[in-house]
Amino acid sequence: MKTVDVVTSHNISIDYEAASVVNRGIALFLDLLIMFVYMIITSIILETMGLGWRSYELYVILSYIIVGLPIMFYSVIFEFLLKGQTPGKMAMGIRVVNLNGENASLGDYTLRWSFKIIDLWFSAGAIGALFISTTEKGQRLGDVLAQTAVVRNKPEQIYSIRDILNIKDRSKHEPTYLNAHKFTDEDMILIKNAITRVKKYPNEPHKQLVRDLAAKAAELLNLEEVPKKKLTFLKTLLQDYIVLTR
Repeated sequence: MKTVDVVTSHNISIDYEAASVVNRGIALFLDLLIMFVYMIITSIILETMGLGWRSYELYVILSYIIVGLPIMFYSVIFEFLLKGQTPGKMAMGIRVVNLNGENASLGDYTLRWSFKIIDLWFSAGAIGALFISTTEKGQRLGDVLAQTAVVRNKPEQIYSIRDILNIKDRSKHEPTYLNAHKFTDEDMILIKNAITRVKKYPNEPHKQLVRDLAAKAAELLNLEEVPKKKLTFLKTLLQDYIVLTR
């Protein structure tokens, strides 16, 4: 799970969960479906008006204005009017944000839109998917240049300190790491998230996150070495923290 750290003009850091390739792909499919339906409906309306028989030039001009331009600038228009969302993004609960913490400008939306030619159409989406999968904030090339990112409105998984407090009762657990109180609630929520994610999606990035968290936790606890069973270590640390701080 990638995160996007947005620092506002007041120097306040806000963490968002980056939208995945799948989220963005489904949103794009929905938008393309809407554009296709719009194109069919407007084309039928123009045909029923009989303009093609009366004035072919007028028919071409109106087709370009009524059908072509809205489809061409579909994402720019909707993202600007809906503050970073198209109907497809809205359905998937994702939106475009500016990394400086302010609302993205029309220029930002236009810049990222212009690179769809490379990110999506020229490469059949391969370049865009590659950038989203490999960049730290899940950005495609257009996002990198426009200094924007696509994030989820709501995290896939939300944990509060109340969730953590319900994990273990003092009477059922004897603390192993007595220095666990050094950590913060936010640290424990991060560890809880990592444990849940690696259980649900046991892929290499999540396993590496667990290894990194275990190494950092062992360092803060002044342990001589990182326990071999990293996941068990983090679970124990989480339980110790609850018992020692309740």
